[in-house]
Amino acid sequence: MTTRAFVSPWAILAAILLGTFVGTLANSVANVALPAVMAEFAVPLSSALWVVTLYILLFAVLMPVCGYLGDLYGQRRMYLLGMTLFSVASLGSGLAFSFPWLLGSRALQGIGVAPTLPAVMAIISRTFSPAQRGRAMGFWALANGAGHALGPPLSGFLIQHLSWRAVFLFSLPLCLLNLGMVWWLVPPDDGHAARSFDFGGAATLTIVALGLMLALTQSVRWGWELPRGFWLWSLPLVALVVFVIVERRVESPFVELGLFTNRPYAAATAVIAAQFFCLFGMQLLLPLFLVQVQGYTSGQAGLLIFPLATTAALVAPLAGRFADRCGSRLSCFLGMGVVALAGISLISWRATTSPWQIVISLAALGLGMGLNQSPVAAAVTFVVAKEQLGVALGIFSMVRFISGSLGATIFGIILQGASSSPNLGAFRLDFYLLIAVASVAALLALHLPGPIACQPLSDQNE
Repeated sequence: MTTRAFVSPWAILAAILLGTFVGTLANSVANVALPAVMAEFAVPLSSALWVVTLYILLFAVLMPVCGYLGDLYGQRRMYLLGMTLFSVASLGSGLAFSFPWLLGSRALQGIGVAPTLPAVMAIISRTFSPAQRGRAMGFWALANGAGHALGPPLSGFLIQHLSWRAVFLFSLPLCLLNLGMVWWLVPPDDGHAARSFDFGGAATLTIVALGLMLALTQSVRWGWELPRGFWLWSLPLVALVVFVIVERRVESPFVELGLFTNRPYAAATAVIAAQFFCLFGMQLLLPLFLVQVQGYTSGQAGLLIFPLATTAALVAPLAGRFADRCGSRLSCFLGMGVVALAGISLISWRATTSPWQIVISLAALGLGMGLNQSPVAAAVTFVVAKEQLGVALGIFSMVRFISGSLGATIFGIILQGASSSPNLGAFRLDFYLLIAVASVAALLALHLPGPIACQPLSDQNE
């Protein structure tokens, strides 16, 4: 017996959220370590960036497959396997004796963390009653936000006093603690979906996601000219057509195509995509505006941007409790509405805008995103059947990062198109885009479950 006779749901939540924090931390610490990595291995920035890109790329595109495998073989089992691989890869990253070794270890880290996010959401779904699920998702968003916020200062401290290797080795004790907690506290899955593994569907959807991520991240570097741009975008489009054909013909498809016609699920996915489109776009835009237009140093810009992530993280648990009482529909509608209103305040920014006005605007932006993230994640568990929940959560999570990459790319293209730098007109155009995307997302949020949706499909089908 690997679990206690009775374990508090909140103890189970603490166990799996430690893994969420570690996985997010592994992403947010890497950027600060790049200069030290470049110096030790004598590699250019274009090569060193793959230390970050490989990790994000692999865990983003593999989440649907890992969620599907969790449906087949158990989410707890997939979580433990993924965290074990992540632990080994963290050790390999910290002890890397060459740059290719470091890249390989970071790739394994990305593969290892891919099962954890869909597994965390699925475990929350089966552990918490519908009346508490939003609150639990709120603490998930808090752990995620804490990992993003603490990563850069922690990384800087470790590099200054130890070395860049400590950035990757630091997470190893946390990984081992997390493995022990999950093994002891999280009960095994009650049952698994009875279907065969659809390799064709899994492979083609992974190629679609990988192709999209590569196209979005590389288009800015390689340009949009033919024929390179054509081949870059043709891969995911062809793979998408093949995916649909394969899924229509197999008896047990990787993804039931009806999932995409499930209006509440499609709305939830579109809303989270809109949020990350705006978030990643603003993460690119804000430092450039504060440094190029207002003349702040990079350190000062970082402090001014800090309220965005902090407010979102602190609001998330409260938003989850609000969603439990009033439904995801109202919370997400208000959240994306506040993002749009915050965008309106950004339009008035000038080179002389006071730092207090900037902080207030970004805190409002964080408030809106905090009101949205955990309720929209909880909504997915209410509208998808249990046997499809893992893959549905994997696709939901994957779309977040693809849309985030799209946001950063489009916001960047708009800035690149400016005739001079800095150009307030280009920044304002990006702010208008944020308002439009957030407004559409607020309307789509009206299709999410309301307060009367207290019995999710995942429970009805048990």
